Amino acid sequence: MNPWQFVVAHRRHAGNALLVLTIPAMIYLVVRTISQMGAGWSEAGHTLLSVEMLWIPALTFFWWAGHCARAGQVTACLPGLSLGKALSLCFAGSAVANSLPLGGALSFGVSAAMIKSWGFSARAMTSYFTLNQIYTVLLRVLFGAISLTWFMAYGPGAQIGSTPVWASAATGGLLVLVCLVLARGQVTAWAGRRVGALLNALREDMGVALRRSWVQLVLSGLCYMLLLGILLHLCLLGLGVHQSFLLILAVVGIERMVTTVPLTPGGAGAAELTIFTCLTAAGVEPAKALAGALLYRFFTFLLEIPVGAAVIVGWRVRHHLTARPATA
Repeated sequence: MNPWQFVVAHRRHAGNALLVLTIPAMIYLVVRTISQMGAGWSEAGHTLLSVEMLWIPALTFFWWAGHCARAGQVTACLPGLSLGKALSLCFAGSAVANSLPLGGALSFGVSAAMIKSWGFSARAMTSYFTLNQIYTVLLRVLFGAISLTWFMAYGPGAQIGSTPVWASAATGGLLVLVCLVLARGQVTAWAGRRVGALLNALREDMGVALRRSWVQLVLSGLCYMLLLGILLHLCLLGLGVHQSFLLILAVVGIERMVTTVPLTPGGAGAAELTIFTCLTAAGVEPAKALAGALLYRFFTFLLEIPVGAAVIVGWRVRHHLTARPATA
């Protein structure tokens, strides 16, 4: 057996090993790059502690508003779902995605169980997942591509080489390519088992959802990006960093594009490195750029884990209590 045949035969094990190695490799890349660019972690920590507590309510509000916008996208993709349940799906999915490698795929199981418990059919569930994922990827890639183009043409990238920015974008592209290569066999087999009548049914269901709610779908996605930009902008203002909002929005777009297919939990490492390199390219002091990236990721990454876990526990308790009389 030649080396290529060995890799093909043990593709699953190779993929698992790659995922295990990705996390320490990303940590090493982040620490090394940030250290080389003159940012000290202790200095960034002191900068974070200097943020006045009066900023926390405003940051929390826009973080919550962003999730409400995400929930609007969910209700557009799954007609009949209430905003409260859509929020539960968002938080529960984020908790799993931010806790495990490729957790975005694993979060489908939790979301599917929740949707099923609310009385939706398997066909409606599949239509929701398909439409939501297609739109999310398209939004991230298109918005990110526009942001990167603006950043390099009219932003700081027009005056400097911005090598770290290109490196971050290339890293994101490489991660996407690796994921696609690893998943190729599974995706092909999955599609082969589910084409035909199911594909026609999905096309019909997604067409109905788009005709009814395409305006809500587009506006909610764009509003979510806008609110993320406001959140990062306020994080930086709290640290005494003053940059144009358009620049900050472009940074968010680039970060979203880089983490479209996260191999690390919630894109950890890649997201922080992208934000840090973009901000330093824009002239922000390295310590403040790192502190701003960490504060922003506290809300968009760390905080979502306990909140989502509480949502999952609450859903399981309610589902257990409502299911008991039926089985008695």
